[in-house]
Amino acid sequence: MSHTKFLTRCLQLATYANGRTSPNPMVGAVLVYKGQIIGEGYHHRAGEPHAEVMAINSVQDQSLLTSSTLYCSLEPCAHYGKTPPCSVLITESRIPKVVIGCSDSNDLVNGKGIAHLKSHGVEVVLSENPAAFRELNRVFFCNKDLKRPFVSAKWAQSIDGYLDRLRTKNERATLISGPLASLKTHQLRATADGILVSAKTLNWDQPSLSTRNYFGRNPRPIVLVSSYLPDESALQKLSSPPLFVGNAAMLEGDKIVCDPQAIEHWLPKLLDFGIHHVLVEGGGRVLQSFFDTGCVDEWHRYTSLHTLSSGIPAPDLKLSGTASNLGEDCYERG
Repeated sequence: MSHTKFLTRCLQLATYANGRTSPNPMVGAVLVYKGQIIGEGYHHRAGEPHAEVMAINSVQDQSLLTSSTLYCSLEPCAHYGKTPPCSVLITESRIPKVVIGCSDSNDLVNGKGIAHLKSHGVEVVLSENPAAFRELNRVFFCNKDLKRPFVSAKWAQSIDGYLDRLRTKNERATLISGPLASLKTHQLRATADGILVSAKTLNWDQPSLSTRNYFGRNPRPIVLVSSYLPDESALQKLSSPPLFVGNAAMLEGDKIVCDPQAIEHWLPKLLDFGIHHVLVEGGGRVLQSFFDTGCVDEWHRYTSLHTLSSGIPAPDLKLSGTASNLGEDCYERG
């Protein structure tokens, strides 16, 4: 029997919690008896029951478990954390077969869940195409494999390649992209734990860095401090208390005091503050520096039909990604 149908359902279930499970992965699970789904579940948020628990508990006739197959998008855990290990629950429920989308590279799991299942006589089948399941949890796997946050870069540029016109601090930023691009940006913000801007961008644009145009939590502002110190008036407009990174010894609040240009040095330290996915929004030099150091895992670019002729250049990159239209703007992702 092909497992694709039920593993695909696991993926679908897992995405229901997109942006709400950090630092845990998104996971979906279904129980199948004689080709029919009799139970399903997904991990809603960190600290709450895992997908396998939700799926098992949803089965009305628990006697069917001993003749059912459990499908899960990620290897069941084998350690005690905020919740008991799922692999133990599976064997205690006497489920005879488990089909897994991909293994878990978390040091606390990493084959231990599979080993527990096999040692208790459970037949374990791994998907032949784990790429989709790893992609689903690319943030989680980046955290575990590279020991740093997943980095998304986002910017809007004119059709001739500028982020903004040349202006003074008291002049408003040029509005380049349209309302649909703004909505897409706020949707992206809702999936991130932190949103990074330079102190100069903060002072000049005075953004809230919120998800005000989309339902979802606000990411924590991360202010990169080099030669500019953040203005108190700009800090007061932020959606939540910021984390300062760089030349921040004199600033009050959470901070990482370091060389702001040494991205590879301070980026992993964001994990200590619960930042597992950071969205970099600017300014232009900050965006360029993240690309130059190879620390960008995905990027989002909005290109407007407007021309500026001169101004602050967009990142100098040769990028190729998927493209679609957002109103009059072109949206690319890679």
